[in-house]
Amino acid sequence: MKLLSFHYHLKIKMDAPVSGHHFTLRCIPVSDSMQRILHLQYYVSPKDDLSSGRDQWGNALLCGCCHGQHTAFETDLCGEAVTGLSAGTPALSFEKERIFSFATPLTGADDALKEFSAGLRIRTGAPEEASAIMHAVHDALTYEPGATTVSTTAAECFGMGRGVCQDYAHVMLAVLRDKGIPARYVAGMLLGEGKSHAWVEVLHEGIWTPYDPTNCIVVSDQHIKLSHGRDAQDCTINRGIFKGNASQNTDISVIVTESEKDGKRLLW
Repeated sequence: MKLLSFHYHLKIKMDAPVSGHHFTLRCIPVSDSMQRILHLQYYVSPKDDLSSGRDQWGNALLCGCCHGQHTAFETDLCGEAVTGLSAGTPALSFEKERIFSFATPLTGADDALKEFSAGLRIRTGAPEEASAIMHAVHDALTYEPGATTVSTTAAECFGMGRGVCQDYAHVMLAVLRDKGIPARYVAGMLLGEGKSHAWVEVLHEGIWTPYDPTNCIVVSDQHIKLSHGRDAQDCTINRGIFKGNASQNTDISVIVTESEKDGKRLLW
């Protein structure tokens, strides 16, 4: 169990003025059986209206709009969290969680991934079997920033043999779902400095247990969860629409520190 302080900063720069900007932010951590959020402050600018809510998966949302012209949009989020309270999160019910057994466009398995999956003689999401899949995926890929994009599929990443945390998670999801095992994508923050991180939760006997295939570890107290869904599309940090002919550049920075001492630096 750890006490972690976190600072999440997102800034979008537009190369021309825009207006009528409606946005949805999915970067608010919530308390659950594995983590307890002690303090939370956030700042969003510019904004004319701001409200909070939940999406269909139960993730916290900030929704708002800015009517006037602007060329930048940013949000700052900071707080403290106690992590590692338990080994997993109770599921609602198997019937409600069955949707996480099915592949999505980003997590579909092609022939190569199906062959890889078939070579893993695993039938359930039991901890030892989920860990074996995690290790196999970790060994099959090389961490290489810039090798993929947000639209790269699990099959494409596996074919290249390289990617980043989003890709590791998608490949692990593809294998699990190919075997009919419910599994979901998780977006969050990791102890250290970098950007947002991604991992996987596997359902077994009513409990969602988290695994980090990028670092090949079972998630315990070094991660802070922001959201979960079927794949990265369900966990997009910022989604919106505006009026104006402008391209945009997004920068995200995350700093998570332990209150008493620095933790091990892991891969983002």
